[in-house]
Amino acid sequence: MIEFVYQALADIGYTHPLHPSITHVPVGLVIGAFVFGLAALLLRRPALGQTARHCVILALIALLPTVLLGYMDWQHRFAGTWLFPITMKLISAGVLLILLVIAVILGRRYQNVRMSIFVIYVLCLATVLTLGYFGGELIYGKKAAVSGVEEGLAREGALLFDQSCSMCHYTDTTETKIGPGLKGLFKRGRLPGSGRPVTEANVRNQLKTPFENMPSFADLPEVKVGALLAFLKTL
Repeated sequence: MIEFVYQALADIGYTHPLHPSITHVPVGLVIGAFVFGLAALLLRRPALGQTARHCVILALIALLPTVLLGYMDWQHRFAGTWLFPITMKLISAGVLLILLVIAVILGRRYQNVRMSIFVIYVLCLATVLTLGYFGGELIYGKKAAVSGVEEGLAREGALLFDQSCSMCHYTDTTETKIGPGLKGLFKRGRLPGSGRPVTEANVRNQLKTPFENMPSFADLPEVKVGALLAFLKTL
């Protein structure tokens, strides 16, 4: 199901992760809750406190699809690999969920923003900052951990390719063996044969529902597919 979603999006030209754009919704609402809560506390305006509470309720609602899409991106792009930044993001998302639930409960109990409620808002803000930090680490931060995982996956993928794919495909040339040569596959604009854009989703689709005469690898576990992709990217 997950790969079907990514394949459908890839077919219309969308190949980016799904969760970053929707992430701005709960993050913005948490920031709003903090700002309105602070204003209500300083100005003693119950209406501002109600606005802060509404922001928290909406943030809680928006967090659920954000977490779901984040999980899908993790499975699709990292094959479920437990990188440290991903672990911290998952923990932070769980903490944020708990804090938002507490904030909603306290908000229903008290009409005005109390210091105890505002402290929860501050903790929610700190948690979304933590989520943003580790999200940035995955994209812009130190690559040593990611590179180590990718190298390990590539080695595993090389063994898998040698066992299952090398009889039909060259890796050091684009010339045809039985199937097309795969040198520089991820540097090309289009997949040989099908002509689809070269994306992880399309390569996965090629493995599971091949174009023309290639045998199907529909039963290949996702971990092995991820390893094979990592190897193909090194060609």
